[in-house]
Amino acid sequence: MKVKLLLIKTYYSFPIQLLLLHFRKYQVLLVFWVILFSTINGGFAKVFGGDALYLAPEYLGKVNFYSTTILGLANGMFIMSWQITTFILHTGRFKFLATTSQPFFKYCLNNAIIPLLFILSMLFRGWEYQRYEQLSSIPDIMLLGEGYICGVLFIIFFCFFYFFNADKNIGRRLEKRFGNPRNFVRMILKPTQEPDENALPVHNYFSTPWRIRRARNVDHYNKHYLDSILKQHHFAAMITVGCALIFLVILAYMMDYDVFRIPAGASVLIFFAFLIGVAGAYSYMLQTWSIPFLLITLFALNWMVEHDWVDNRNKAYGLNYYEKKGRPEYSVAALQAFFTKEKYEADKEQTIQILNSWKAKFPVNKKPPLIVLNFSGGGSRSATWSFHVLQRLDSLLKGQLMGHTVFMTGASGGMLGATYFRELYYEQQQGKRINLWDSIYADKVSQDLLNSVFSVMAVNDFITPWRSFSVGKNHYSKDRGYAFETQLNEHTDSVLAKSLKDYQQPERNAEIPMLVWSATINTDGRRLIISPQPVSYLCSPQYLYPTRQVRDIDGVDFAQYFAAQDAMDLHITSAIRMCATFPYVLPNAYLPSNPIIDVMDAGIRDNFGQQTTLRYLYTFRKWINENTSGVVYIQIRDTRKNDISAIKKSKDLGDLLFEPLFTMQQHWSSMQDFDQDDLINYMEGYFPDKFHRIIFQYVPEKQDKAAALSWHLTSREKLDIAHALDNPGNQSALDYVVKLLAQ
Repeated sequence: MKVKLLLIKTYYSFPIQLLLLHFRKYQVLLVFWVILFSTINGGFAKVFGGDALYLAPEYLGKVNFYSTTILGLANGMFIMSWQITTFILHTGRFKFLATTSQPFFKYCLNNAIIPLLFILSMLFRGWEYQRYEQLSSIPDIMLLGEGYICGVLFIIFFCFFYFFNADKNIGRRLEKRFGNPRNFVRMILKPTQEPDENALPVHNYFSTPWRIRRARNVDHYNKHYLDSILKQHHFAAMITVGCALIFLVILAYMMDYDVFRIPAGASVLIFFAFLIGVAGAYSYMLQTWSIPFLLITLFALNWMVEHDWVDNRNKAYGLNYYEKKGRPEYSVAALQAFFTKEKYEADKEQTIQILNSWKAKFPVNKKPPLIVLNFSGGGSRSATWSFHVLQRLDSLLKGQLMGHTVFMTGASGGMLGATYFRELYYEQQQGKRINLWDSIYADKVSQDLLNSVFSVMAVNDFITPWRSFSVGKNHYSKDRGYAFETQLNEHTDSVLAKSLKDYQQPERNAEIPMLVWSATINTDGRRLIISPQPVSYLCSPQYLYPTRQVRDIDGVDFAQYFAAQDAMDLHITSAIRMCATFPYVLPNAYLPSNPIIDVMDAGIRDNFGQQTTLRYLYTFRKWINENTSGVVYIQIRDTRKNDISAIKKSKDLGDLLFEPLFTMQQHWSSMQDFDQDDLINYMEGYFPDKFHRIIFQYVPEKQDKAAALSWHLTSREKLDIAHALDNPGNQSALDYVVKLLAQ
């Protein structure tokens, strides 16, 4: 009997009733907690390094006491926003709170189950992550945890102090309203005739963390009086939502200053806090009209976007979007009319002149081996891996790697590492004191880019999307694309702060290899080919026999097609970003065509850059056979080739329902591999006994500990990538390249 009574009291206790109420009403507010719990535990956005935003928050490039303190402050803001919002929405069902002192404090105390679980999860997962991923010492980890706890507690104590003063102000207002104590007592003890249908039964609650009290019966109180007290608290609570919005706006306007670039995880938490507050205030004020009003708002916003009243579309920096006249038409007929056979021949001849200039650097009586380089996509993982491979190859070849290379291309992060390495080589050629093999450059390319992107996404893209900056007469949105490029320039000491035209003459003189960036045109899947040289020969297959009456244009030479839009002024960082625009992480870049088109990651079409390279080799096969000792085709990829992911022994209902929908997405890289291997097999026939394909692949030391596909790498992941060069397969590939160039 006592056990049954205890169970009943527990079930009807205030904390349990509140917990159940969250699952019964306004479940959308729990979605934020689900996302956060899933993220820190390696579920949501794990492949993109989402957990690192919270478990290794960076501030001013470091993970330290200050960064975790800022994260703790943001987490405290999120917790209190959730407490305030649910307080507004749910306290009408618990009128006994109006008869207690400091009702908001008592509400938060009894509503602490979910926040406490999250804080404990953060501390536990943070310990694991810092110990095994960041390789931090125990004292350092404890200092990070201390910073996080201090930040959370500061916000909580500040809010309670604010509401403690709010209690006093509410009491003063009630005294003025009711006058003498007799009128006050007569008013509050006047029972209300109508029953309160929303009230939920509560037997007991925590009045302090160490004391349980019985909930007071409020049937003899006037319902309207109780409502008036709670509404006064609701008004005080809604002020904090406005403060969160003001804070986000300040962060957005100060994003150009490093000190205001708070950790990305903190930005997301503050944004979530604002969303929860808005959702609560919205539901509280509009009640049953909330859904119709939301639909009207969405319809109005869609109309404004459709009619260009609201336009925060991302643009490629340096391009002229100001002049709308003369924009090139984007259609099949226009592409076929522009990329003619004559243009193909002229561009081909110009590239042959580049190849002749390259050949002139070697002894007249010797045919040098020709190197082409391909780089796979894969965020910072691929950028860092590509850079490590290039450094090691160049050191083994005694600085001759770039001198033997004529063509470089690829996708996404791999092209970031390749572009940076080529630029350092070019500066070295110009006489600057640069040691290409110095590890400091690999450290720079592996630095975090995700933090700034997510920070700006949270505080700027959603809150102040109208902010812009100017380059000449062109205006561009200050969005996460801008943040990515700004951060990249800071990491690389602004050596990439150049335009496409800055590489035109060095490539033409064969001082540096030709480098081609690519992107995928969303409209039809064609490839956008970005190069300072005219490369229309890469834009269509060349049929030896007239099997087709028209040219099949499957690519667009960016510099030629958008020449009137100042294509040669395109920022190099924008070319890298267009090549590496993973969906949602970075914004699609729109191009000034008619109609407007947008582009995204090159990896959608070709994640390894092989198709572009094979077309280049096919186009110049005659010259290569006559003037070189052969082709050294080097592919640098951040995934294992011909790998088979773990196959489930049994399938559940979810697998049966969703596998057919996502099969292509899950095996996209493998399918590209199989298709391109077939093309390479044909290519070998054009270079009999002169075609050598070498593959460098990042294979993690432990299969389940591979570096994340993200713009953030942990300390352990950086070490793992660097050590991958020492595995037998990559060592054999290094030896083979050295042997080929020694012949």
